[in-house]
Amino acid sequence: MAEKILEVDNLSTQFKTERGLLKAIDGVSFDVYEGEMLGIVGESGCGKSVTSQSILRLYDEKRLVNYTGEIRFAGQNLLDLPEKQMQNIRGEKISMVFQDALSSLNPVFTVGNQIQESLMIHSNISRKEAARKAVELLDLVGIPDPEKRYSQYPFELSGGMRQRVMIAVALACGPQILIADEPTTALDVTIQAQIMDLIVEMNHKFQMGVMLITHDLAVVAETCSRVIVMYLGQIVEEGLVEDIFDRPMHPYTRGLMASIPKLDSKKGERLHQIRGNVPLLSQIPEGCRFAPRCPYATEQCRSQMPELRRINDTQKVRCHQVQLLEEFSSEVG
Repeated sequence: MAEKILEVDNLSTQFKTERGLLKAIDGVSFDVYEGEMLGIVGESGCGKSVTSQSILRLYDEKRLVNYTGEIRFAGQNLLDLPEKQMQNIRGEKISMVFQDALSSLNPVFTVGNQIQESLMIHSNISRKEAARKAVELLDLVGIPDPEKRYSQYPFELSGGMRQRVMIAVALACGPQILIADEPTTALDVTIQAQIMDLIVEMNHKFQMGVMLITHDLAVVAETCSRVIVMYLGQIVEEGLVEDIFDRPMHPYTRGLMASIPKLDSKKGERLHQIRGNVPLLSQIPEGCRFAPRCPYATEQCRSQMPELRRINDTQKVRCHQVQLLEEFSSEVG
């Protein structure tokens, strides 16, 4: 059994607004294991990125956000740590690759300088040694002519190279967990595949736990061992990749799976579309949050919030209609 390296327990994140507190994350619990690739999927606005940034406490806690629950890492609850200790965790123990490398990298410093900075903050090494390691990291992530690229600025690199630099920064101090938040956004298909291959390679090489946040279900199917499906700030389904793709048990998960293009689709056949949109945080419905968009919703669904419960050894679902869906799956099978 792989070692459990992160435990998120009943995490809630509330943003302070003019309308009062808005709960973006509501009672989220999951674990991350050493060496695993954990996929987190869902539509935009479902809380994937907020969850990841809450783990690192990246939001302004004085003016913007309140956290509750526990995030246990290395025997400590990260929500209890003072900011100075969190600064030691960020980048050294838990690293993050953001969606847009161009806006994440500092345009006035060379890429080599930015990798060095991470090394010198978290390691007791000289500037010369940090420079040497920075070149090694650029080479590790597959950037050609790393000595030359070391002295270049982010705008001088292609989108794929900038994302590789971001991964080099994230790997600089040998983190135990890498959070990859839509790491292939705005890249062309070929470069997307290269970046994902690199993340998988680093996962295997260093046995990091990787949290992969993405809209691309095909990437999840190819790279991840477990999947978490989020909707409007809650986990609605969790399971092994084969569970989620072969036997999805939440109507929302089924909708996501049905929207994947198929090679054997007939000409002119339209993709499945989940009706409606993700509600605003100020308009969260009573009962099941997916009920207004769900074809199986009953009065119970619209008035009573379902619990996330285990339905077998590897799968959890938040739905009142699990038995109905199981019977339907059996009939189809």
